[in-house]
This record gives sequence, structure tokens and C-alpha cells, in this order.
Amino acid sequence: MNANQYKQLKEREDVLDFATLNATRRILAQHDQAHLADRITRILSNDKIDKPSLHNASQERFSDFYRVSLAAEDVAAIVSILFDFEAEIIDTNPSAADLTDKWSSLNELTKQ
Repeated sequence: MNANQYKQLKEREDVLDFATLNATRRILAQHDQAHLADRITRILSNDKIDKPSLHNASQERFSDFYRVSLAAEDVAAIVSILFDFEAEIIDTNPSAADLTDKWSSLNELTKQ
């Protein structure tokens, strides 16, 4: 895979970065949603997009991207949980809105 192909893949709507998925997994686990957290763990284990051979951070997990293939109802449930989480902490952590926005975009994609 060349750098152009990689860039196109990671910009797809059904692709999320490691930090987003890892934070989502943590929030789901904190909200007693082990079954959804397990699905995120599966994505992190199995659905990584391979980096081009000359990638400048080829071994850094924080620069990884993953194709997310979840059922529409799972994505909707994750968005709902993240929305509630965001409402709880938005005053102390405005970045929670970014997490919800990323999953909301994925939710829109699964409805199509």
C-alpha cells in the first residue's frame, strides 16, 4: 500500500483512530456495557489498517486507524452512551464532544 492509498483509507467514514476507540472502550466499560466494550476490543485486535512501509510511526499504536464494522444498533447504542457521558462531563472535559461527534458520523453512515 502506498501513502496515497493509506490516506484515502484512513479518511473513510467507517474508520476511527486508536485514541477514539480506546477512549470509547474505557467509557463503555465504566458504564457497564461490557458487550460493547468487547466489540471495540475485537476491532482493535482485528481490524487495523496496515500502514505503508515508509510510515514515520509504523510501530506507534497511537497512530493506528481501524475499520469499524458494527451493527447499526450497536453504533446507535454507543452514540447514546457517549452523549450521556458528554452531558455529564462537558464542563470539565470539552473534548468529550469530539468523541461523540466521531461516533455520530459513523451512526449516520450505518443508517444509509
